[in-house]
Amino acid sequence: MPSIATFNLCNFGADASPARLAQLGAIVVRELEAPDILAVQEVKGESPMLAGGQVPADPAYQALIAAIAQAGGPRYAFREIPSLAHQDGGMAGAHIRVGLLFNPATVLFRDRGDAGPEDSVGIRLDGGQPRLTLNPGRIAPTHPAFAGDAHCHWAPSRKALAAEFEIQGQRLFVIVCHFKSMRSLTRREGDYAKKQRHAQAEIVHCFAADLLACDPRAAIVVLGDLNDVPGSKTLKLLKGEVFHNLLEDLPRGQAYTRRHGGQPQGLDHILVSPVLRHGAVVRIPHLNSDAAPGEPEPASDHDPVVAALPALLTSQPVTLD
Repeated sequence: MPSIATFNLCNFGADASPARLAQLGAIVVRELEAPDILAVQEVKGESPMLAGGQVPADPAYQALIAAIAQAGGPRYAFREIPSLAHQDGGMAGAHIRVGLLFNPATVLFRDRGDAGPEDSVGIRLDGGQPRLTLNPGRIAPTHPAFAGDAHCHWAPSRKALAAEFEIQGQRLFVIVCHFKSMRSLTRREGDYAKKQRHAQAEIVHCFAADLLACDPRAAIVVLGDLNDVPGSKTLKLLKGEVFHNLLEDLPRGQAYTRRHGGQPQGLDHILVSPVLRHGAVVRIPHLNSDAAPGEPEPASDHDPVVAALPALLTSQPVTLD
């Protein structure tokens, strides 16, 4: 059964300790059962800067892929759009970004175009079906909600990544997000960050809604660390009237992925288009947020979220190139 997961890796880079790499590999293989597609956030780019200021994160992905294989999982492939230095927020000098891992034995990825950090992905019709103009590509990376705007007191933030996959002949659109952090020193800063998340959610929703306007049966997943909780304005804007947040299917006391001040928060989400909702099952292994004192240090400060999507196999087959 096709499965997809999201995992904030907490400033993960190739410099991670062997113990942490082993933890992460075990989580992906044993707890997430090696999903077909794994969306990741907070991947550090520490490679030498390329011409134009791009900072790839290839060593980090390769280290994670090796750790997963060492734990008995598949040999994943990865895709990302390299960040521009100091333009995506997060820990100073880390150049964190979102990315995608996928199992090439079960998932087909057709690269399209050569997108740069400031190139915006679009939608085109091919045989009456929507396709991405770039694969992968960023959604509105130069918009002030993502690039920052001093007038709005918005800082540069992680860019949303869109990708197009094929699983057993079915087309799947995946949008990975890591919205503006909730961290703030003052209440006013918190309000600015909240408004920035709202703007980011509106942009991503509009893009996903455009895909549905082209094809109401399009299989779309929007997922990642959204830095807001179910029922918040951010999630309402992202969902709109058509997308469903799978975390809402969990019992209230289980829909959390992180703890702040000891209080559970559901910050990491998986949203699906209508065609994928039937039969979808979501799980949150509370490995990190429920770690007891004295246990080994958690591999991340977030729990992963994984969903099985059986309806993907009954959606409309794609016409292969």
